[in-house]
Amino acid sequence: MSKLNLESGLLEDVALFYTKLKNPPLKYGSQTEREYTVDVVVDKSTAKLWNKTFGKQRAKEIDNADFTEQFKTDPVFADQDEQYVIKLKKPAQYTDKTTGELVPLNEKYIPRVFIKNDEGTLEDITFTTNIGNGSVGVVQFDVNENSFGTFAKLGAIRVDSLVAVEHKGGTNYDVLGTV
Repeated sequence: MSKLNLESGLLEDVALFYTKLKNPPLKYGSQTEREYTVDVVVDKSTAKLWNKTFGKQRAKEIDNADFTEQFKTDPVFADQDEQYVIKLKKPAQYTDKTTGELVPLNEKYIPRVFIKNDEGTLEDITFTTNIGNGSVGVVQFDVNENSFGTFAKLGAIRVDSLVAVEHKGGTNYDVLGTV
């Protein structure tokens, strides 16, 4: 069962899908702006609490059959009729107030992915490891309030159970020699 910890800004024991931190994609409808994103699958009670807190950033309710088709996997919470997906994002750039130009985020503000190493400390794997769909972990978020409502922005991810990403296709360089 997933858990929402509002005091710490954590979604715990959640399934991670479409984690895009290594190479942030373009924002929907934009040709210039990029954003870091992750889809987080939570149970119904966590989704209800999330929706009460973040009314304008609601969890998306997806029927199990549609979930299987969209995410290419079995439902995470098989005992539920629907799966609840929360999309967390963070812009990959900001607009400079003096020049009006888009400036990439400073490296220290980029959302990170961590995994516990053999010593029990967290290792940054943001740019070295692809996070496979169905990995399980904890997502940290920052809460922002303004006149439009209360919103959560992606902060960081700790992967507790990593699903390895298998690359299919691509170029096979073995014919050239040992790589």
